[in-house]
Amino acid sequence: MEQTVLFNKKGVTLIEMMISLLIIMIVFLALMQTTVIGISTNLQNSLRDEAVGIAEMRMNELKSLRFTDSSVDANLGAGITAEAVVSRNIRGFSINYSPTRTIADISLDSKQITISIAWIYKNQNYTHAIISIMRKQQ
Repeated sequence: MEQTVLFNKKGVTLIEMMISLLIIMIVFLALMQTTVIGISTNLQNSLRDEAVGIAEMRMNELKSLRFTDSSVDANLGAGITAEAVVSRNIRGFSINYSPTRTIADISLDSKQITISIAWIYKNQNYTHAIISIMRKQQ
């Protein structure tokens, strides 16, 4: 009389075990790839957040200056000015941010200020820019 599979006491063969391990390995590799993509995206977001912070810091410094001061007119002259490179440590490695300030005269009593932050991550260039208008105090 034939035995059914439920009552079979032989266990799992070596081939069945290797096939099941192969399937589990493929599933884990897919999960690892998803994790790596998630970590990389999270790091890119952290780098962008730091660039936003640097741009806001520079913009606040410029907006705190009085438009009518003669020193400010020299600092806020129209044109593009490259500023000092800002280096930050993020998650154990150093990244360099290159800020650029562009000031354009809109009228006699207002200027448009653009702060651009550029950085390189994995041999790809990224930029973030913020724009504000500064008016002469009456």
